[in-house]
Amino acid sequence: MTEQEIEGLRKDIAALWEKRARGDLSERTFQKESERQVVNLCRALVRPRIAQDERVLCEHHVVRAHTKLAGSVLRESEQEFVSLLATEHRLFRLRAILTPDQPVLFRNGEKDAVEELDYASAAGVAVHTQRRKGEIVAGLAIAVFALLGHSWLQVTSAALLLLGIAGALHGLLLPTRWAEVVERAPSASPPFQIWALRKKSARALLRFLRQRIPQS
Repeated sequence: MTEQEIEGLRKDIAALWEKRARGDLSERTFQKESERQVVNLCRALVRPRIAQDERVLCEHHVVRAHTKLAGSVLRESEQEFVSLLATEHRLFRLRAILTPDQPVLFRNGEKDAVEELDYASAAGVAVHTQRRKGEIVAGLAIAVFALLGHSWLQVTSAALLLLGIAGALHGLLLPTRWAEVVERAPSASPPFQIWALRKKSARALLRFLRQRIPQS
């Protein structure tokens, strides 16, 4: 994959955004096509960095927000797109903050924003769990509001109460889980993390990394 071909992919993504701005694409079509093209750009940026006999064996692409994992790319200003691609010897990562008015082109100054981690420099893979405290608090607040306002909310209070309880239980029973590649030496870069572990691609990548990076 040459630099000219990579720039061609970037131009295709920019053209897609222009079509959306003109109203030539429905939002659903835009979301689907933008996800496909951004993932293709990730693969293209990694390809020149791997050896001729090296292959990408696992991929995991996810959009994560501050308080939740979202399902679609390029929809909310608080989201971050993270792409992980694993070969026999290395794990590659591309990250980008998503904004409503800018396409994701993975540029970092004059260099492509590609990070890599050699398995030889890793000590293992650890899985972390964290309760969704914000979701629990919000759910309880809604439930309390529904109880206190029952006299004037009437039928609406029952719906709000159920919504609040459901939100609190979701945050309590379904905590956020992620995996983190533990490096042998401290690094200035953020750790390589795998989010949305319930996704099939995340589970496959986690199994693959545990085979390649034995726990020290």
